[in-house]
Amino acid sequence: MTSNRLYYAYARHALVTALKLARVQEGSSVLVPDFICRDVLASLHAVGSEPRFYTIGDDLQISTTQSLPRAAAIIVVNYFGFPADLQRVREIASSETTIIEDNAHGWLSADRDGTPLGSRTDVGVTSVRKTIRLPDGAFVEWRDAAHLDMTMLHAPLVPRDEPLPLGFVLRRVMARIDSVSPLSAMAASRHTVRVLRRLRGQPAISQHPDDEWQLPAHRAIHGESIRLLESVDQAHEVQRRRKLFGRCHSAAQRYDIETPIPLLNDGVSPQGFAFFTDAGNVDEFETLIHRERLGEVISWPALSARSPLPTTSRLRTLRLVNFLA
Repeated sequence: MTSNRLYYAYARHALVTALKLARVQEGSSVLVPDFICRDVLASLHAVGSEPRFYTIGDDLQISTTQSLPRAAAIIVVNYFGFPADLQRVREIASSETTIIEDNAHGWLSADRDGTPLGSRTDVGVTSVRKTIRLPDGAFVEWRDAAHLDMTMLHAPLVPRDEPLPLGFVLRRVMARIDSVSPLSAMAASRHTVRVLRRLRGQPAISQHPDDEWQLPAHRAIHGESIRLLESVDQAHEVQRRRKLFGRCHSAAQRYDIETPIPLLNDGVSPQGFAFFTDAGNVDEFETLIHRERLGEVISWPALSARSPLPTTSRLRTLRLVNFLA
């Protein structure tokens, strides 16, 4: 069994290749979790397939024990860098359904057996830019398997070399300032931008509804992303994230905050600390997170209007302390 990779600017482009490898064609059905960012659906739209949603429980695992309907593929998400229960999926999915591991949050994470997330099925997609600060960066990874359509592979894309986006350059400068300053330039900048957007009558956080239907313009990864990726001290990054998770978990217990994933198993390099906002002293918890600069509190995902996730679902209250440095 061999492992292979192709790099892209964004995981949505990598997912298009994964779907094609899984022989997903126009008119095919793809099983998708109901708790998923709408951006994922753009990849399905690009190959002409239709989503069929399955239910995710409050523990961020597939919740049904009934057999899933037949489909060309099923997308299984390693939420926030924690491994999805693939054994449970295999027990209820058709043997003809290709499992695509969505590892957008889990670069550097592994399961209990030490297998890196994103490489546990015949084809998987990993995003790197959501874990460390890069201009872009993602890859599709596959095994040599008879049921995959290897004719869908292409030569590696030539990395882009145009000037870096100004927004990325400014964020990187502010991150460096924050590393040596008692005040957070990044947090102040985000607050200022959101206030200005509200004053203009816009949502505090920019909305991009077209992302559900359109792929990003850039397909090839930027050369600077490759250079930064190669310079990462991976062991140090994993240790940093696990330490932050421990501090967040201690704070959550202090303020009676509940999390869908309370255990940090060996091998996991968490993207952040997920927590529910329907119980406990959320304001005090978030104040502590901000004061001790443990990460940025964000909402995820931007759900599709097509998602059947109930309006009463507890998952709609979920937030994340993002550990992106």
